[in-house]
Amino acid sequence: MPDEGLRLLAGTIAGALVKAMDTHLWTGVRTEVAGVLGSGEPRRVEFVTTRLQASRDELALVPLERQTQARAEFTTEWRGSIHAVLWEHPELEQELRAVLGAISPALPRTPVDAAVLHPAPPGLS
Repeated sequence: MPDEGLRLLAGTIAGALVKAMDTHLWTGVRTEVAGVLGSGEPRRVEFVTTRLQASRDELALVPLERQTQARAEFTTEWRGSIHAVLWEHPELEQELRAVLGAISPALPRTPVDAAVLHPAPPGLS
């Protein structure tokens, strides 16, 4: 997979992770993503799980007025981490896509998602 494709996939997964952080889906999403990123190796899976949970715990402490910025920062951070893993282990692409496909429909939609899905009519933008 070309590098741009790796970045896009990493960014999409990172965005899904951040969206899931404050939902009832979090535990399952964290477990699935950590399992793939950790390549099923118990120590690596535990490491990724701990990092993901630390990110969620940090986000929970961010004041409401900084949530949007904090979510963007966490997405950028995780995009980089996921991209690095995919670069080293491109064979994980399909597993990550499967996880993404399973969780995406249940994730909350944001105003940005709505803007992408429903652009303004011509002349109103």
